[in-house]
Amino acid sequence: MDARIPVWMAVSLGLMSLSACVAPSEPSTVLVYIHAQNTDPPTDTPARHLTPDALVTPTPAVAPVSPACAIETLAPGAHISSSGSYTQTEDQAAGPMICRIARDSCAFGLLVRTLDTAIFFQEEEAAPHDDEDRRMHPAMLMPLSRLRDLVAAEWKGEARLVVSDAYDALLEHDLNQADPARKYSLHFEGRSIDLLLSPYEPVRIDRLCALAHCAGFDWVHHEHTHCHASVKAMSLCEVCSGQR
Repeated sequence: MDARIPVWMAVSLGLMSLSACVAPSEPSTVLVYIHAQNTDPPTDTPARHLTPDALVTPTPAVAPVSPACAIETLAPGAHISSSGSYTQTEDQAAGPMICRIARDSCAFGLLVRTLDTAIFFQEEEAAPHDDEDRRMHPAMLMPLSRLRDLVAAEWKGEARLVVSDAYDALLEHDLNQADPARKYSLHFEGRSIDLLLSPYEPVRIDRLCALAHCAGFDWVHHEHTHCHASVKAMSLCEVCSGQR
């Protein structure tokens, strides 16, 4: 029995409730290819050959950014929710972590993998984890696409959006927690992403975090060296009815 999830269902998971899925013996991955005019990698990072390994589909249409977004910068250490609150926690704004998604799970098969050529993905982990910076919850695609366009407009091609971390199966986040069983981060569900610019200029991070808020992420935190952003969406673990 083919238990792969249709593309339209995976991309809509952030907006609709699904009952369950059956864990495949080898979890499938939805591959999302986003066309862009600039296909050259940043000059300060090595080029990578990208080979599509799954179903290819266009990105959803990107909705315009709300004119109500008016912040110009986000200070180091500060965070902001989609409602404009500077006091809401990540759990309050984006929802709590439900589980840590394992690579051999049903939920892992529902993560999307994007090959957007206008964004640089660091992919620093050793194989097979080297593609995890590209894997994320489907609800991440829309704000990430908006941010890509905002960065291009802001710096007129002089800076390029970089994803340094997205889904994390190695539990590299929550560094203050020594017990792996107690580690907590929305990265483990693919609902958080860490963002930089190339070339890297620390003075631009304040503005990048503001643009991430304008792009529609539900919670943005200026973590001094980068922007951490999260989305509020149904956990893929819940979609898989408890299969982790």
